Amino acid sequence: MKKQDNFRKQLGLKQEELAQLLQVTRSQLSLYEIGKRKLPIHATQKLASILSFAQKESTVIEHKDKNDQKEVNLLQLLLVKNQHQQLLVEKKMLAIQKKENAAKASEKIVNHLKEQAKTKKETKLIEAIALKNKKNENTSDGLLQLQIKKEVLVFEEKTLKKRLEIAVKT
Repeated sequence: MKKQDNFRKQLGLKQEELAQLLQVTRSQLSLYEIGKRKLPIHATQKLASILSFAQKESTVIEHKDKNDQKEVNLLQLLLVKNQHQQLLVEKKMLAIQKKENAAKASEKIVNHLKEQAKTKKETKLIEAIALKNKKNENTSDGLLQLQIKKEVLVFEEKTLKKRLEIAVKT
């Protein structure tokens, strides 16, 4: 068999179907495929038109497939970056929570020491420590910002997963 037969198979047509489309008999098409006869001019022109269309369509499909794969790759990359950002935010939140816990413990100790202080010097020293701890209490604002950022990242992750699921299905 010659490559004309390959074209027919690429078109997904049986010999009888292509013969009908070209308005020739199946035996004429068969002889053309094995190289013993030529097709009539009208059939050759029609075959050329069909093959040209099929080639354009396959190029469009290949281009779409490449774009789909690029989209899948991009979505996977964005998903990995998102998950990494979530981990960083969680680490920062944990660090802030540890600072807050330490500050609360320090405040309790300072209050206890104030009650136990016997001299003005001890009281002033304890108040200096308490003042220093007050300056480090601005962590709750940062924690709130990080919690909001985490929520946004979680929402973004869900969106990316949905888009990735759609892109993989198509």
